[in-house]
Amino acid sequence: MSDLPSESLSYQAVVAEYFLALRGSGLMLSPLDQELAAEWERRGIPVAVVCRGLRAAREALLSERAPGSPPPRALRAYRFGVEQEWNAYRRGRVGDAPPPPPEAEAALARLEASRARLLEAGRSSEGARREAYRAAWRALAAAERTIGPRPTLDGVEAAVAAADLALLRAFVEGLSRAERAALGGRIRLLAGDRPRAASRRAFRDTLRHHLSEAAREAGYLGLRGSV
Repeated sequence: MSDLPSESLSYQAVVAEYFLALRGSGLMLSPLDQELAAEWERRGIPVAVVCRGLRAAREALLSERAPGSPPPRALRAYRFGVEQEWNAYRRGRVGDAPPPPPEAEAALARLEASRARLLEAGRSSEGARREAYRAAWRALAAAERTIGPRPTLDGVEAAVAAADLALLRAFVEGLSRAERAALGGRIRLLAGDRPRAASRRAFRDTLRHHLSEAAREAGYLGLRGSV
């Protein structure tokens, strides 16, 4: 599937490479499709189940379309196959394996991992970068107070997103005016013009994805995708 060593392939990388190979084109998933793969990972769906579901969904979509008509390009269009395969997998394992942890338990575990990630990154940083991680910590704590003692995965995802947004804001504010202008031009070039079929929200997500990549290249490692 890949020339990368197996230990370097994350869950999302395996899903992306399998889907792109199945589709036969493309180099990477869109930000929205990356979020869907991350959601499958958070729910604990085995990657093999995801791949089987994608393959089954593609076969179903091809059988419904006119000959020569290509199937959809977005991963989101194939999610019904993953859900069907996941339901079948769980039915087949009833009595064979312990149930998955309750949502609140999984959400609390992700919150704890997020705190630990920010604490570790802050301790190993200095100056403006340390202040950026402190801002992210404060944003995570503020969001955490709004979701209560038994958080949902959606609530934790919102808290993680708030922390990452604070980190991105601190990253941009730490740049000089010339560096900001250069970064803005680079992001607009990478994103291109907004496709007519793309919503404003999807295009903003694309811009934020490129900004996040720039922050990672500068050494600012966010929470989403790492916890």
